[in-house]
Amino acid sequence: MEQSVENKPVKEIRVTIPKYLTSLDATNPIITHVIEGVRRATKTVKTMEEIMIEKSFSSSPYFRGLEVVDKNPDSGIVTYAATPHEDLYFRVLSELTGTVISSESDVLAYVATVSATRNTCDRLAGALTQMEETGYGIVTPVFESFKLEKPTLYQSGKNFGVKLCATGQSIHLIKVDVSSHVAPIIGEQAQSEEMLKFLQSEYENNPQTVWETPIFGKSLESIVREDIEQKAMSMPPLAKGKMQRTLTRVINNGKGGVICILL
Repeated sequence: MEQSVENKPVKEIRVTIPKYLTSLDATNPIITHVIEGVRRATKTVKTMEEIMIEKSFSSSPYFRGLEVVDKNPDSGIVTYAATPHEDLYFRVLSELTGTVISSESDVLAYVATVSATRNTCDRLAGALTQMEETGYGIVTPVFESFKLEKPTLYQSGKNFGVKLCATGQSIHLIKVDVSSHVAPIIGEQAQSEEMLKFLQSEYENNPQTVWETPIFGKSLESIVREDIEQKAMSMPPLAKGKMQRTLTRVINNGKGGVICILL
């Protein structure tokens, strides 16, 4: 006897969601919410007869409801559709961007801001690559930043001419190795040698574990991180100004050798 359509078994359950949600990671709360909700709604479903519109999603913070959009008895596939709340799209954008976006105008404003920022980041990207490879990277000036000075008359011997001068701001990225030295006093020589032996063994087997070594209540990683960050930020403003002026003279004068004395 042929099995009735409604009594045919359900072999697969599919769920459709808006396309913009498909770009989210599988661990995103919205995606996991859909998956868990469908599992609860269909955990007792075995045949096509038991398929119905699920009302439990009506209290969902993300979706207005879950409904059946297709039942295929021949393949045993049932397709549900999750209908989102009207503001979910803007909520997702706000979460991804870290900016409050509640309307289409907010989206356009954010895109304009990102576009301007991206142009700057693209310029920096090449210099960062140079810095990583050679230790020195340069962001060349853009024409929009050029400043043209008022033309002036100048004399060279018996001849005269007109001088035109323009300046543009470049960015120079220099890789500087900042070192940190940690030398705790352990006590007697035997204790220090024992500690040294332990650390050398850890360093040879798994150097990463050395960072976790406790020293005076802090991990080695914490001590080194704080020391290096402090040193990297400790250059006095006066020294920064002198370095900037020195670099400016080197670039504009085109000298091959540099003698720099900072006092």
